[in-house]
Amino acid sequence: MFENAKPFHLVVIGFFMFVAIVGIMVFAFGGSKNSDINSGPQVVIWGTANADVINKVISDVNGPLGTYINARYVQKEPVNFNFELLEAIASGSGPDVALISLEDIFSERSRFTVIPFDSYNTRTFQDNFIQQAELLRVNEGYLGLPFALDPLIMYWNRDLFNSKNFPSPPSHWDTVVANTPLFSEVTSDFTIAKSALSMGDFRNVNHAKEILLALMFQGGGSLTSLSFNPQTSKETLKSSFGQAGSITGLSAEESALNFYTQFANPLFKEYTWNRSLPNSFDMFAFGNLAMYLGFGSEISLIRNKNPNLNFDVTLLPQSRNSTVSTTYGKLYGLAILSSSKNKTGAFRAINRLTEKDFLSRYAQLSGLPPVRRDLLTTPPSDAYSPVLYQSAFYSKGWLDPAPEKTKAIFKEMVEGVLAGSNTSSTVVRTAENQLKLLIQEFNNKNE
Repeated sequence: MFENAKPFHLVVIGFFMFVAIVGIMVFAFGGSKNSDINSGPQVVIWGTANADVINKVISDVNGPLGTYINARYVQKEPVNFNFELLEAIASGSGPDVALISLEDIFSERSRFTVIPFDSYNTRTFQDNFIQQAELLRVNEGYLGLPFALDPLIMYWNRDLFNSKNFPSPPSHWDTVVANTPLFSEVTSDFTIAKSALSMGDFRNVNHAKEILLALMFQGGGSLTSLSFNPQTSKETLKSSFGQAGSITGLSAEESALNFYTQFANPLFKEYTWNRSLPNSFDMFAFGNLAMYLGFGSEISLIRNKNPNLNFDVTLLPQSRNSTVSTTYGKLYGLAILSSSKNKTGAFRAINRLTEKDFLSRYAQLSGLPPVRRDLLTTPPSDAYSPVLYQSAFYSKGWLDPAPEKTKAIFKEMVEGVLAGSNTSSTVVRTAENQLKLLIQEFNNKNE
């Protein structure tokens, strides 16, 4: 073929052959880090997290490390986010990636692209991320990559504790129960002037569903699980809600419900809450609540609401009989939308956004604990981070088939017990049947 070619032509041909070989190698092995992240159109990410924080981290990480995350984050309002996202997908103008909660990712899983194990293997995932993040795993891969965690903790009013000569917040629920009358101010007509604890009712208790979930987890409940049938190659969601425990004979759900509602029963000495009170966040911020159960992200919100409030945070109380600590954690993940026209670029972006340097900087600016295990071992030295970091290690979540509908089920359970028209076992059985119907709808939708 080259017999009659001149030396100059041979040099030119050789050069282009060399370029072609290099190009093939670059394509086959993914190229350099920079070329990977820069290639293709910009990845658009939607979420409700603070855009100033995320874009600041992207800016900080892009420069000094010589890498570039080719992504743009757009902050949306939480109230309309899910509706706006679904509307945008339907119109073909949606983002490539959504930064949303585990519950929303799972309940709308058909709208997201599964990240195969070939792209992110199980060993690497488990080594990198907290155990709760494994709820993102399905049979074919991962529904998304974990990004942030907001754990449920306990806030306590230092002035109220000091006034009762109580040296430190309780770490076990039996101590909470025993000292509830100490912190509550209840008149003869059951009016509550000061409350010990934000538990009992549903409507005016912030995060009532999540508090109940934490109690259920502490009692050994798991509520739901995924089951894969290799013969049919189908994955189905199953319910374990309401199954009896091995010690008391009650299910974890019924035990949690009984414990929770006792604080709103005026016939009990633990009575410390009723529906006439302000919502629990305001009650604590105004200095009339000794112990508030809330998320770690509320530290700055409480400070802004009442700069003069003398408060601190501690771990969520545990059962004295339990050998494993547990709390509820609101896990947020980066999930690639099935409608994205840039899935390769989207994966490169979220893979980069969940690396150590980025999540370390995000934790510093957001105040939330990181989802990476290698970052949780050395919490910052401020007063709050050690509590949040420790909580992240043992936080739990669940595979929720329909978050808003299950919230209504939990509300009906609490109000059914407080109304006195049904026993706790009856309302739990009703809730169990309602959850099974939701699971059946979920399985039918995702076949």
